[in-house]
Amino acid sequence: MSKSVRNRQVTRKNTRVLAAALFALVLAGNAFSQIVAPNGADATVPVTVNVAANVKVDPPASGSGTFQGSTGSVTANTQALFPIKLTAGNGSGGGNTSVSHQAQRQAGGAWISHNRGNITLNLNSQQYNNAAVSLHSINGKRILSGSASASKGALNISRVNIPTGVYLLSVKGTAGNSFTTKLTHSGDNLNINVAFAANNPSLNKSAAAGDYGTWTITVTATGYITQTRTFQPDTGKNTAQSFTLVAAATPDAKSFTETVNGTSFDMIYVEGGTFTLGCESGTCPADAAPVSGVKVSNYFIAKNEVTNGLWKAVMGSNDSRVPSYAQNSGSMTNMTWYDAMEFACKLSQLTGKNYRMTTEAEWEYAAKKPNSSGMGNMNSNEEWAYNSWLTTHTGGTDPVGQITYADGKINLHTQKTRRDAQLTASNITGRLIRSIDGIGPALRLTLSADTDFPPNYVPVCEIHPPVLGTEPLNSYRDMRWVTGSDKHWTTGSIAIGSFDLRVWEDGTARLGSTNGQWFTSNNIAFVFVPSSGSARKFPYIFLDETQGSLISDVSFMSGGFIGRIAKESTTNYAKPSVTLAASAEALAKTMSNFETDYKMVDMVNIPASAKKQDSRLLDGTSQGWFQDNRTAGGQHHYRKDIDADEFRFTVNQGGQRTMLANGTWFTVNNTFLRVTHSGGYVADYLYTIAGNTFYHNSFMAYERADFRMFEKTENGSSVFSATCGSTCSGEIPKNQSAPVYANMGETGKSTFVPAKCPSGGCN
Repeated sequence: MSKSVRNRQVTRKNTRVLAAALFALVLAGNAFSQIVAPNGADATVPVTVNVAANVKVDPPASGSGTFQGSTGSVTANTQALFPIKLTAGNGSGGGNTSVSHQAQRQAGGAWISHNRGNITLNLNSQQYNNAAVSLHSINGKRILSGSASASKGALNISRVNIPTGVYLLSVKGTAGNSFTTKLTHSGDNLNINVAFAANNPSLNKSAAAGDYGTWTITVTATGYITQTRTFQPDTGKNTAQSFTLVAAATPDAKSFTETVNGTSFDMIYVEGGTFTLGCESGTCPADAAPVSGVKVSNYFIAKNEVTNGLWKAVMGSNDSRVPSYAQNSGSMTNMTWYDAMEFACKLSQLTGKNYRMTTEAEWEYAAKKPNSSGMGNMNSNEEWAYNSWLTTHTGGTDPVGQITYADGKINLHTQKTRRDAQLTASNITGRLIRSIDGIGPALRLTLSADTDFPPNYVPVCEIHPPVLGTEPLNSYRDMRWVTGSDKHWTTGSIAIGSFDLRVWEDGTARLGSTNGQWFTSNNIAFVFVPSSGSARKFPYIFLDETQGSLISDVSFMSGGFIGRIAKESTTNYAKPSVTLAASAEALAKTMSNFETDYKMVDMVNIPASAKKQDSRLLDGTSQGWFQDNRTAGGQHHYRKDIDADEFRFTVNQGGQRTMLANGTWFTVNNTFLRVTHSGGYVADYLYTIAGNTFYHNSFMAYERADFRMFEKTENGSSVFSATCGSTCSGEIPKNQSAPVYANMGETGKSTFVPAKCPSGGCN
């Protein structure tokens, strides 16, 4: 083997050994830290931190023209020296900064400056009289090398087009003085300049303490509480500074600010846990019994409610749901539950995050721990929650409070829970019912931290209000009721009583276990006529082809039904054999009250002859129709006063009374009720009277298909004082202004669409 070959092998072997040694040194964490420092530094500050951290050494403000500090990163539990400039005129001066490294062997007197591809080595002439300098890539490849001596003076080593990357610089001097450090090069040319000095001024200068004012050291690390400390430096090496950082609360570490179309909002991280949902002490509302062991996963919740400004940033500046007078900083409250879902969907599309509405459990969990969640008490407004309104809380893990039906339909149109902190922060039980179409609650956004959505939470972009097709012609058989043998109408999400109805196209029907026939009246009343016994009337409002809302002419206490119904698949059932009338009209005309209750009427242009006043609704001057919501945990209570000359309907809470409908009134077929204010505002309802109870089903947009139950109650009765004091204990004053919803556009209007008369007319 030739000598040249052997030399190349030895060189490659030495290079590999050197690279391995250097790489091991880097992995072990050498004593050099990346530090931004002034040129001409004349003092060092030793800093040690218990975790990897960023350090900033700042001079006093009064000396900013002369003094210069430094910044840099340190590894955990490893001391790093931070150079600072205390006097003018040292080195190159002028405040130029570069990346600098102080050697591990302090007596070795070596300094390195690295600035935009220019590396300057300032070596002590005694310890590094003869120095071997080499630069290697991280995988051991030698990039360039050279030797320097104090007797020859400065040395320059250059190479062009050095790729971007991390490199290892090694300097080996006399008597075992050596060091290795890691440098990051941003690409292009690289120059190494070696210079010698008799001594390094930063290692042995001394001065009286306090000559250079009070300096500040700031230490930061992600997930830890920032620490600051003051000190008075000397020239030379200063007293070592040791810091022990304490972990910050997780919320502070993960909370963030979102910005969309120039508008920002804060999302607070809430660490999940287990808590008791509901009322835990004192007198508890009927629907807030405590449920222990409810688990909530990690999530983010908006620090504040959605503002009018944020709504416009997402939905467009001309969105009609934001009142023209609304301030951008105010909470947006002119929205339905579906509007809130539409907003969350569009926001999600703009940001790429799955923004949504809070679940009831998430809302209460955050409200009960405002300190750890970074929020104040959530009691400024009522706020929408995702849950369906039920008379009990839902427990388990990440409960969403929804009902899944047999056909897989989730989140059917129904009333929803809304939340507010009515009581103290330690006993949040403000759990209220709100029509899904109602407006008024604000919206507080939420994000799951670990999943897209909680289990069983329907993604917001998949939630839409029900859409009902064109109203069929007025007839005695509304075919939307037909189920056939493989479906049935059954009890829906919110109801009192049970309902099981099968309907066939030819007029056959089966209600519960009773066979019979059916017909409809003016597309607003379904009538079941049993093979024997009395007919049953159900005024109805369809929401779409698979769901609707009923009230019954029989009290629910006597086996009647009030509430939602849903058409679902079920076990196939053979159509029963029933003797049928010649037609639906013929069946209707067999009813003794056909002329007063079931006759077809032109509901588009209601004739004067059809407009009656059902005397059963009149309550006199000493009574009122009252709905007491306490048994369902409600806070709002309703009163109607009905005189021949005026109808009045209010919602009452505490000392406040809000008008919902008032004016002249008439009824059609003892089923349809219309109230018209002198200003033109119209409110439409369906109704029945069962015993002492007045039921209504609403066509109003803010509560479409919601039902209410009123009992005739004596004025001054204790029920009034217990629920709303003097606000509703007496007659509602007459001749008041139009209801609050009269100026709310589509949200406040009646949704009643009359069935058009067939070609032969309605009469």
